[in-house]
Amino acid sequence: MFIKNYSGETIMRNSSCIKIICLVAALAFSGLFAGAIRSQGSAGASQLLIPVGAQNLALGGANVSLVNGVSALYLNPAGTSSLEGSGQVTVSDMTYLAGIGITYAGLVTNLGSLGSFGVSVKTLDFGDIPVTTATETEGTGAFFSPNFLTLTTNYSRQFSDNASFGVNLKLISEQIMSTTAKGIATDLGVQYAFNDLPVSVGVALKNLGGRMTYNGSDLEQNQVPAGSESGTIIERFRIHAQSFELPALLDIGLTYQPIAGLELMGAFTNNSASTNTLNFAGKYSLKGIWVGGGMSTASIIGDQGENTDAQWDDMTKSLYGASVGAGVSVPLGELKLDISYSLRTVNNYFENNNILEMTIGF
Repeated sequence: MFIKNYSGETIMRNSSCIKIICLVAALAFSGLFAGAIRSQGSAGASQLLIPVGAQNLALGGANVSLVNGVSALYLNPAGTSSLEGSGQVTVSDMTYLAGIGITYAGLVTNLGSLGSFGVSVKTLDFGDIPVTTATETEGTGAFFSPNFLTLTTNYSRQFSDNASFGVNLKLISEQIMSTTAKGIATDLGVQYAFNDLPVSVGVALKNLGGRMTYNGSDLEQNQVPAGSESGTIIERFRIHAQSFELPALLDIGLTYQPIAGLELMGAFTNNSASTNTLNFAGKYSLKGIWVGGGMSTASIIGDQGENTDAQWDDMTKSLYGASVGAGVSVPLGELKLDISYSLRTVNNYFENNNILEMTIGF
């Protein structure tokens, strides 16, 4: 009966889709146990891990299987193909840790049979930081502000009514005064919704790329050769900074919809350079209004070793607590305006994170 309900072309598309899903899943599971407690702090470009999107923050990233539109540019590149309408533009402002500001803007457009295309830019605002030197530790009177930017381009396509695949290409740029590091990363993602069950799955493999290295004139220093006599010419040399890996991660998500409007979600995130996490969330939507919340817990790979109980507790404790959010959609003629706000609690040291987001659909 199942085969009779579908044309041969649809069956071939589903078969191709399943192959793609299996390929991405195989890549994902090949690195499933790469992340461990001992890997913490071994990667750089941590700006790639800062979430964007009000729903993404509120649901703790557990919505990897159903995320769509501009929000999918960060979480799962396959989700841009599920865009409702012909296009969507989003801008948001986020207060992150230690007063760092995150500005984000994204655009996704649906070109029918050609697929969906998207682009986004994320910048960090660190504020003014005083310049210090080895001899002027209290500051020279000058100030600087690092420039961190992530530019993302996206392509995705639905291979059938219930399956899609997407890919992101990211340009990463970090500049601290006259010292810079640049890199390129790729994301792969799939989403699949079962025909006979109110269940959907999503897999995203993110931040795959080569190593990055800082370089620039600020790494140059003066040195008087050891044991030299007075008046010896000062030599100038440049420090070669250690290259670092990108923080690759894997998201595997599952969503169950028991009734119309209610979505219950769970996701596992495997981090190549940090502790893994389990994320649980729920969202309810009704007449253009959504509310949701989630919670993340640490999933530890590795033994305690010689660390004391206090050290181990500090190493494995999650920085973040519960997250909540809500949004409303307002029709504006042929356009649709979405306004959303989300908050994620921070357990220690810093103030809570919050995002205010505005989206226009057309």
